[in-house]
Amino acid sequence: MAEIEAVPEGTATGCATCGNDGEADNGVETLREQSSRSAVLAGQVLRDANRAKVRGFGVDGLRDHSKPLVLAPSWVLAHINDEMVLLADHDVVVKNGVIESVRPRSGTTDERVDMTGQLLLPGLISMHSHVAGGAATRGYVEGNLTPMSKGAPLRQGRQFLNAMVLLEDLPDEDLDTMTALNLAEILRGGCTTQVEMSKGLRSMQSYVRVARQFGIRGYPSGAVPGMKRILPIWKRGTDDRVLFDSVPETLAEIQENLAYARTINGADDGRILPMMAPATNAVHTPETFAAMKSAAQELHGLHIHLQAGYGRSPQPDKVAMNRLWGQDEIPWLHSMGIFDGSVRVFGAHLLGIDYERDLPLLANSSFTFANCPSGTGAGVTPAQWPWPEVLGAGVNSGIGLDTHSNDYIENLKMAVIYGRIRADFLGDTTPVPMVRPSIWTAVEAATLGGARGLGREDLGRIEAGAKADLTSIDVSGLFVGVGTIPREPLNHLMYANGLSVRNVMTDGQWQVRDGALTIVDEARLVRDAGKVVQRIWDQMASDGVFVDEPRSDLIPAAAR
Repeated sequence: MAEIEAVPEGTATGCATCGNDGEADNGVETLREQSSRSAVLAGQVLRDANRAKVRGFGVDGLRDHSKPLVLAPSWVLAHINDEMVLLADHDVVVKNGVIESVRPRSGTTDERVDMTGQLLLPGLISMHSHVAGGAATRGYVEGNLTPMSKGAPLRQGRQFLNAMVLLEDLPDEDLDTMTALNLAEILRGGCTTQVEMSKGLRSMQSYVRVARQFGIRGYPSGAVPGMKRILPIWKRGTDDRVLFDSVPETLAEIQENLAYARTINGADDGRILPMMAPATNAVHTPETFAAMKSAAQELHGLHIHLQAGYGRSPQPDKVAMNRLWGQDEIPWLHSMGIFDGSVRVFGAHLLGIDYERDLPLLANSSFTFANCPSGTGAGVTPAQWPWPEVLGAGVNSGIGLDTHSNDYIENLKMAVIYGRIRADFLGDTTPVPMVRPSIWTAVEAATLGGARGLGREDLGRIEAGAKADLTSIDVSGLFVGVGTIPREPLNHLMYANGLSVRNVMTDGQWQVRDGALTIVDEARLVRDAGKVVQRIWDQMASDGVFVDEPRSDLIPAAAR
């Protein structure tokens, strides 16, 4: 949730700061009033999904999963002796939701799926997402950020957090529609598992409802404080009484999230495994963090943002943490035992950290860095994610979708491109070792890195006994390939995108087949979600969120 705005303290920006709370009082219909005109309840998603399964699965909808299904791609990224190995002309046999074997191609009387020209990968794992917010924030944040160079003038941005507040105010049916659209995109791009930080308990509940219907593997959490409470605490300026006054309600919110998490822990044959998530560290105290850590130890991890040093100085979160606790973000968390190994910690962004001081604190088996190349919008903060330094320090890492882009293949490519830019431009002056990443580095992070962080030896790999979470990608067709079986198929991923994904399954159940979603009526979902997004954007327009942005920024020559 790295914030992309650049607004002087005290500047009003719509409902997030004026206290409107999503309710219009100027003759404009409220979101709740407008939503009554299009009821798209979870029951509709269920009916659509059942129809889509019959239509999309074909015979697979009635298939006996106790019988072998043979997947026959041109290439398999297999796992042998704890290494990723490319195998040509091998079959992957799936049975009862598990990979039964990886074997050289041979004749078979079992049901066989021809995947000629495709590369079969383990299901991709996103280590950081805010699923409901993607579609409502895409398309207006991409030119949003004032350049980090102090030579460029500071300017107000278009705050995507306004949309997040309005999403939390939607009725369940509309919230589920938004969640379903984004999860459908995520599946279509080959991602079968998400470490999800919803922006509040209601969004988490929506994620769980839809993820269970779609058969997704999810590690959901609701950010605390949620979007209905966080902004006045986060944007408090120097009035720290706001933070301390918020503690009782934050403790109550932690317990409310934990109570819900207990009810869905291990649901759907263990596909739903909840976590806890402090929204951002500047809105917590040692007391609330202790409660958060205790709850996370009961569940499956602690999902956090590490971004207090983000932006141009003065950095409000960094200043506030030093004012209150006398320490920067990561040393403060370390002093409270957050990285002591008693709980799995998943940290996104690592913006503005001290690499020499902080990375050794994170280089342990309980921490995983979520590298989110499109985290603030595609191209908004290029090469600012310190992935090469993280790799150089031996910190476990994965790839995260974050908010605006649900195309995992695009994020995979950006991880490599941004990582190489960073390593090439900073390599001569770096105070710590850096790894210049390749597509192999990114694919390992997207599969094995995520699985390591989650403590799952049955995910992120194609080998006998692993879960049948699988994604196949066309690496031979137009734009991606050259019409023949590629010699080095991973390199072709650098020219692919989510639409290159042809087949996706989780636990042996198809969710994408021959490039089409099988779990929902895609056209209907897009239409319904579009109506919800339009109402949100109309509300944001009336709140003055869509400020004009320059088409480019002039960076003056540095003084000599």
